[in-house]
Amino acid sequence: MAENNIEYTIRRIVDQAYLWDDDLDGKHVSWEDDEDNASWLDTYDFAIRLALMDGVADDRNGMPVLKEGYEVVSRQWRWPDGNACD
Repeated sequence: MAENNIEYTIRRIVDQAYLWDDDLDGKHVSWEDDEDNASWLDTYDFAIRLALMDGVADDRNGMPVLKEGYEVVSRQWRWPDGNACD
């Protein structure tokens, strides 16, 4: 479960599209309009590593840094029925 009931993903700023990677392996990537179709991850670190794998971050001395035009966003973790987790 996401730490502190928060989950993270990458968003492209220009059109507010969310990163989706089907197997989290960098092979099948798309940008989705609906945040529920994003690849939500348990930690900020996992999200930034996915961004690096998917080409929207650079490795700077061993630290992934998002390229210009992308941001990490977060939300409260939700149960599969859409209700927020307390």
